[in-house]
Order: sequence, then C-alpha cells, then structure tokens
Amino acid sequence: MKSAIDHKLDLMARSLQEHINLARELQLDFVAQLLTMTAMEIKLKLHGISEQEIESICARAGGRSPPEERESALVIDFPTRNQRS
Repeated sequence: MKSAIDHKLDLMARSLQEHINLARELQLDFVAQLLTMTAMEIKLKLHGISEQEIESICARAGGRSPPEERESALVIDFPTRNQRS
C-alpha cells in the first residue's frame, strides 16, 4: 500500500502530465519542457531514484563509463546563538 505522501506525489505527477499534454497541444514547447522536468523530479523522488543513479544511466546511455561514486559533503550543525554546548 502506498503512503499518503506517495499517493500525493503520484497525483501531482499525473496532473502535471495533463498540463504537459495541453502545453504541447498549444505549442508551448518551453513550458512543456519545464513541466516535464518537474514531473520527472517528482517521479524520481516517488521511486527513490538517486542523482547518482541518474548520472550512471545517462553515462551508460551515452557510451561513457559511469562517474566515480562521490561522498556527500560533511555538514556541520552549528548551534544557534541561543544554544550553548
């Protein structure tokens, strides 16, 4: 069973697809491209596909070797001015 968030994301992607189709029908190509990118971002999140996986797929499709796996940046959680350690 899908979570409530997954259900909302799915509805959002479906709604965007209708708008993409309408934009194409009205020959609003740039709008259709922007909406397609937005819908893709939602679908990637919905299916749990990472940026690294997308880069790897694109590299393989382009006949290149996938990029080296990168470590994410370290984030330092600085206390706010009100907090003291």
